[in-house]
Amino acid sequence: MSAPKSSAPHAMHLMADMTPAALAPSSPAAAFHQQMDSVMTVMDIGMKQMGGVPPTDIDASFAAMMVPHHQGAVDMARLQLLYGKDPELRRLAQSIIAEQQIEIQQMNAWLRKHGAAAATSPAAAQH
Repeated sequence: MSAPKSSAPHAMHLMADMTPAALAPSSPAAAFHQQMDSVMTVMDIGMKQMGGVPPTDIDASFAAMMVPHHQGAVDMARLQLLYGKDPELRRLAQSIIAEQQIEIQQMNAWLRKHGAAAATSPAAAQH
């Protein structure tokens, strides 16, 4: 029995490709969308590379792919804090940063404990 297909990842990539052309190149909105596209690219690359974990190890693959996925969420939340104005979304972004960083540490610890490469994404190495 296969898992139901979700259009969410596909929809996220479509949204990343739909940066409004009408935005002034130097506008905060244009900068936000450009940086968000960059975050998505780094996250996708990290998830595909899986931190050097062999794809046959399902548990390690899960942890290795989740690290760049969570780091992408942290980076997106930081962009919200940098550019966003809504207090509710800013609080949510702060919560995402705190929670996802703890989970990244937990997954990297699990990977080290089980002899798998720690999945440090290029974006995580910059922070």
